[in-house]
Amino acid sequence: MPRYRIEFRKEGPARFISHLDLVRTLERAMRRAGLPLAFSQGFNPHPRFSLGAPLPVGVKGEKEYLDLELVAALPVDEMLKRLSDQLPRGLKMTRVWRIPGDAPALMATLEKATYRVDVSLAREITQEDLQRSIDGLLETPEVIITRRAGENREKVLDIRPGIYALSGRLEDGRIRLEMSLAVGNRGTVRPEEVVLVLAERFGLPVKDEQPDVIRTGLYPAEPEKFYGG
Repeated sequence: MPRYRIEFRKEGPARFISHLDLVRTLERAMRRAGLPLAFSQGFNPHPRFSLGAPLPVGVKGEKEYLDLELVAALPVDEMLKRLSDQLPRGLKMTRVWRIPGDAPALMATLEKATYRVDVSLAREITQEDLQRSIDGLLETPEVIITRRAGENREKVLDIRPGIYALSGRLEDGRIRLEMSLAVGNRGTVRPEEVVLVLAERFGLPVKDEQPDVIRTGLYPAEPEKFYGG
């Protein structure tokens, strides 16, 4: 069956849609667009599509991905237009391309994500202070955290191997951090975990509030296979 990879944006009011509601929203849009969808088997069949790494509620995604199977081929430009016409405000399809039917699952191909994170300061600092905290984290060989893994379970893990790059600057009384972090089946590092480590272990004086996070990109281990279908 023809298989397609779709790049899209999730922003504005759509950033507050949960992952489950996003799946439902996309399914409705695909049906209204009249695409020749392939369906799963069983008592409650659904269109055969899968999303990349889920976005937490409230996080904007500038380059998100989904894979979709059809029962008949469509020109990619036509698919892009038909889907775009049915999407709510804040969801925008930006690119569609054909991939091989035996290509690995989307989540299995992704290895890192980039983020832009804005954090409010609890007190005034200098760029040198900020850089000292960042360097302290990057020079640490091991960063052990405890992550909730269910209602009554916790998991201890080292996130340092999944912090690929980290930089920051002061901007209008706030800190803007740029991060490249592990994502996918081999493990995921969350940007709020990096902010918490910077604050609690490396002296970064940030306010106790949710940072403003934008996921600026998702990247595969083998770009030629990801884009070259």
